[in-house]
Amino acid sequence: MLKTNKRAMLKALGAAAMVAGMSAGPAWAQAPIVLKMAHIYNPGNIWFNAAESYAKAVETKSGGKVKIQIAASGSTGDWPASIEGLKIGTNDIVLQSIGTLDRYNVLPGLEAYPYLVRDVDHFKKVYYGPVGAEFMEEVAKKSSFRIIGAGYRGARWLSSNKPVASVADIKGLKLRVPPLKMYRMTWELLGASPVPMGMAEMFTSMQQGVVDGQENPLEIIDTMKYYEVQKYAIDTRHVIGAMTWIYSDARFKRLPADVQKLLKDEGERVMLEATDTMVSTEGALRKKLEGHGMKFNAIDTVAMKARVADIGKEFPDLAPWAIKFANVK
Repeated sequence: MLKTNKRAMLKALGAAAMVAGMSAGPAWAQAPIVLKMAHIYNPGNIWFNAAESYAKAVETKSGGKVKIQIAASGSTGDWPASIEGLKIGTNDIVLQSIGTLDRYNVLPGLEAYPYLVRDVDHFKKVYYGPVGAEFMEEVAKKSSFRIIGAGYRGARWLSSNKPVASVADIKGLKLRVPPLKMYRMTWELLGASPVPMGMAEMFTSMQQGVVDGQENPLEIIDTMKYYEVQKYAIDTRHVIGAMTWIYSDARFKRLPADVQKLLKDEGERVMLEATDTMVSTEGALRKKLEGHGMKFNAIDTVAMKARVADIGKEFPDLAPWAIKFANVK
């Protein structure tokens, strides 16, 4: 009799558990999840808007159970400090380029490999195809950071206070570059004197002549008002870079599976939307900068490509990946 009652009780408990499991719905419904995002972009900037769109979509599609709190405009530190915050848990998400992770492992530096990604169509095929998926998984394994989505930043242009009409004019140019090895090596091969420097120091350094120029997408030149301290924009288009959402891989994997999927799906969607926005505004950005007095000129990119052709020798671990990216049709 006791055994019968025990079996009946267990059966009832099992049925109750099954009903509870069936009615529980998505894992995020169990308790609110709040994720902290940091980035350096100001209101009106494409990437500021992308961050807002991401947060809104995640909150809406989770019914308010997953929220992203944004610290914008570098309010909690510059991008190196923000990425360090992912390691210690003060940040959950950082919006920044893939290449900023090359201080943790050489592989993310592939994003800044000169003349590797050919155009926007190639960009999408690389980062949203099997090669891109494999690359992102390998970045997670080697750097401990999970990257989600890729947004076209716009091609990087050289800007200078000195006229640069040929590759020969680059020789000795004091050029601010991001504090990343790939950028420094690229410009050393091109004959410049690269000066690694954070964004916060750039405007004043160009204004005071500490450096002659810098290299960035037109969107950055406009947003940061570098046209006030730079006379020339040179159409080098030496890198087609990728913005991304950066997470601690270990902490991302501890999130419920459906929350991971939500963050990935919406992260990719928003990055593709930002890509289309950037493509549609590049022409207008050039006209706007010309209106501010910047003079634009072309340069022999064939000669530039020849100068950096051997950069793979400086990064032997990247050579196989550079081949994979280049072979995407």
